[in-house]
Amino acid sequence: MRGVIKMHTEVVRFIAKFEEEAIRKGLYRKKLGDIEVLFLELVLGPVFNYDFEGLSAEFPLKDFKGGDRFVDFIYIRNGMRFVFEIDGFTTHARDISPGDFDDHLYRQNELILSGWFLLRFSANQVKRRAEQCQKQIFHAIGHWWSLSHSLNNGGAHSWAERKKRIAKLALRSGGVIHTKDVEIEFG
Repeated sequence: MRGVIKMHTEVVRFIAKFEEEAIRKGLYRKKLGDIEVLFLELVLGPVFNYDFEGLSAEFPLKDFKGGDRFVDFIYIRNGMRFVFEIDGFTTHARDISPGDFDDHLYRQNELILSGWFLLRFSANQVKRRAEQCQKQIFHAIGHWWSLSHSLNNGGAHSWAERKKRIAKLALRSGGVIHTKDVEIEFG
């Protein structure tokens, strides 16, 4: 599929950086799949004007049991915290067991309860309806903006919300918070 479309230079740069880091860190996945590349090219690239600062692929997160989970993409920038997942029908619907299906739902709930904005797209949507995917991301950014700006106008209410976010951050990171974590959390 990579040979079918001419990739934007920033997509090529993002892929090369990911692959270099994956090899250096010994990650499980050392290459992005065709659908992830297509998502960068057709969906995220146009949304973010091909500026991928704050975007990471195959990002490891701890689940509620302390195990490692990987999300397709995370985007952390200017206080925004998004997870983007691209699901193929066979691996995420048709060919999974009831236990795997339950696990997918627990994982999704855990991400949402940990303060992430989660957007899921099917591989089919990315291939055939990229503009609709873009619109949903724009909508999510607008939703995030309205929520975050309404919180910042509240004085004591705003401080209470910040304390809640720090508590959630502590839960996600096993009780240990570093300055960099707070910086990322609050942009």
